[in-house]
Amino acid sequence: MEGRNNKKRKENIKKVKKVDKNAPCTIFVRMDFLADKTGSGRLSKSEALELLKNASPIELGEAADCVRRKLHGDNAYYAVNAAITYSNICEALCPICSFSRKEGAVGAYLLAADEVFKRAKAFSEKGAQEIHIIGGMYSKLPLEYYLDVVKAVKAADKNLNLVAFTVSECVLMSRVSGKSLGEVIDMLVEAGVNALPGGGAEIFDESVRKKISPNKLTASEWLGAMQIAHEHSLRTNATMLYGHIETPESVIDHLFKLRDQQDKSGGFKAFVPLPFRKGASDIESKGSGVYDLKICAIARLVLDNFAHIRVPIPHFGDRMAQILLNFGADDIGGTHWHEEVAAAAGAARSNRTEDFMRKTIIAAGFNPVKGTSNYGV
Repeated sequence: MEGRNNKKRKENIKKVKKVDKNAPCTIFVRMDFLADKTGSGRLSKSEALELLKNASPIELGEAADCVRRKLHGDNAYYAVNAAITYSNICEALCPICSFSRKEGAVGAYLLAADEVFKRAKAFSEKGAQEIHIIGGMYSKLPLEYYLDVVKAVKAADKNLNLVAFTVSECVLMSRVSGKSLGEVIDMLVEAGVNALPGGGAEIFDESVRKKISPNKLTASEWLGAMQIAHEHSLRTNATMLYGHIETPESVIDHLFKLRDQQDKSGGFKAFVPLPFRKGASDIESKGSGVYDLKICAIARLVLDNFAHIRVPIPHFGDRMAQILLNFGADDIGGTHWHEEVAAAAGAARSNRTEDFMRKTIIAAGFNPVKGTSNYGV
């Protein structure tokens, strides 16, 4: 009996088709309209919504992996970087956030520029090549504070790639200082900012946005601010927070608004999907591993004008990041030492090394490529 079972197993193994990474893409079932489409070849909203709702993760993953390998082959990107969160004091107090504190509350803090310098210096000496800086929406801070923070990082190491301040923070700087957003961005660049992160996008659907981040920029304001940043030659990321109260229609609307904006201004470096964690929020998380796979894959298919899909390890963990590299993603983010925002919502804290990042990518079957979030630009 055991012999017959072993023979059957061997026969089944022989039936498994080896994947040829250089073979033409074959898209099946609901994916047929993705292959060799006439005209622009772009997915329509209705097609994308059909895929997100009804295609299996494997179907989406095959198509997304095809696109990803055409763009990047077997390369997968990572960075050695760190986070400096200058303050958790925030007046927006989004219902989805586990990190923010009211002014004067227990645990509220604001870093002085000299403390930012010390942290940047320590991270640089540890091997970081990039620093990410964000904080809360705190209107008592003058524009000069933000400029001093930037200068402190560059004083610590002028070669650090500095990705600093969401456009929500930049708009606040504009309002507080009375300067135009374009002037503020020019001043930040002159001080040493190399790029903007993509935070604050959340979900563009205003019916959802009013419930999860009612006191932040509207979708049109966020996109308009990105337009100005791109016009001033500052490249940015774009994010989407999912896994809360959004609908499939919300997700597709968000992705298409980003695609349209990229067509106009062309300054987005990467799309960064971010899974919502409940943490201290009263909003429930509806995330799942399968949903992560589908979101990553549909993003790769819709955002045909985005070069990169980044799935940050602090948010997804190393094992899910490895899987997502086969579902359209090409970048697992950075070591991101001292990340605080995702950790406050329950993401695992970890002191990742460059060796860990490389091994994570290699174990997923890809060639690790070190860089910064600016991809050498």
